[in-house]
Amino acid sequence: MRPHPLVVFIRLCGVTGFGVFLGLAIAGLVGIITGRAFTDGTAWLAGVPVLAALGTAVGATTAWLTRRWFFSSMPRRWLLFASSGLLVLPLATAVGQGEVVSAVTFPSTALGSITTTILWRRGCRRKVALAQASPHQRLDRR
Repeated sequence: MRPHPLVVFIRLCGVTGFGVFLGLAIAGLVGIITGRAFTDGTAWLAGVPVLAALGTAVGATTAWLTRRWFFSSMPRRWLLFASSGLLVLPLATAVGQGEVVSAVTFPSTALGSITTTILWRRGCRRKVALAQASPHQRLDRR
């Protein structure tokens, strides 16, 4: 049983968006390390606790929504996603503050999206191969 093409497309968009989000976080971290995120005197630093709380909620929600198709066998995945949201959302918003170098932003974003897409595609191929080997199993199971 093969998944519907619309479902595959939506999952592909989600995984690629997750990779872009991680790439932006890396670029934001570079901006913080180099001190460029603080050059304009923005209020970003005061908003970090709110961003961290939002990131935790978004991470936990993402873990719940993707529980069947993205790292489904990972133990305590909701805790990992929530803690990564706690760190990643403030870092991703640091890209918009100050003068983060665009020579870092675009490559890290592209690398993040390509990496997560390749990892997801490998898992999808493995799942389809298992389903074709034993036709009585459903594709959505672990």
